[in-house]
Amino acid sequence: MKSINPAAVDRLLHPFVATSVLLGVLLVWQHTHQQSCVALASPAFVYIAIAYGLFAYRQERKRFALDYYLRRRSSWRRRFRGWWISAVISALAALPLAVFLLVFVALARWTDWFFLASAALVAPVLLVGLSRWLGRHLRRDRDGEGLRVSVGGILTARLAGWILLGLVAIAYVYFNYMRISGPWYIYPDSIERTVEAFTGGVHSACPWVDGTLRAAAAVEGASWYLVTAAATTEWIPEGIKVVVWIAFFLNAVLAITGFVRGMEGTFMATCQLTSSTHSSPSPVSKE
Repeated sequence: MKSINPAAVDRLLHPFVATSVLLGVLLVWQHTHQQSCVALASPAFVYIAIAYGLFAYRQERKRFALDYYLRRRSSWRRRFRGWWISAVISALAALPLAVFLLVFVALARWTDWFFLASAALVAPVLLVGLSRWLGRHLRRDRDGEGLRVSVGGILTARLAGWILLGLVAIAYVYFNYMRISGPWYIYPDSIERTVEAFTGGVHSACPWVDGTLRAAAAVEGASWYLVTAAATTEWIPEGIKVVVWIAFFLNAVLAITGFVRGMEGTFMATCQLTSSTHSSPSPVSKE
């Protein structure tokens, strides 16, 4: 019987812990968003995770461009290596992804959690598999610039994220259209009653959260009513009905994108923390 390879377990453990932390924070958010504004600590963590993943990828891409085009002693190189522009762009890009994800989780049904949990379980295996395959081709250097995630780790995480996003989006659209029925509180004869049914169970003691979730629930209720009405209209061809349903379910892709980008960010942060823990300056011998 072969013994378990500690290195293989370690490679799988880090991304599993990272994705589990993000999934756990989202679970906390779903169960606490009805309370006071203190519950916004969970969205803050999710937002930071998404922004950090976008920032790390952007900085590495910029570093690659500068290394390719500019000489190492060029004064332009020092000027363009700043991080604040990348930080601002990443912060702005992460905001809508975080909002869509947090609203999606707050209003999620148990079937939606099935897809998020599945993505969290598949991500570590996919990441480790790609890392072993791409490890023979991608650079893993640190360029003597301190502890940070290597270019190979960032590119592997981004590629795994795109593959995972495609798989989850396709599965979400297929199963919601073919297997999973919509909410029972849809009234085909009244859009007002449908919207009221969707917004009736939404409540939060925090005014910001309450207003945002009520607006999102109203939009979701109106969307369900419209696509249901389109599905039962006889004069609309079946092919058009399928396209309408697919377009409706693809709205959730933004939330899934936020979840995938959040997993990338938590993984990169875990790698950096692990690297900082395992790496220590070598002692200088005195003569």
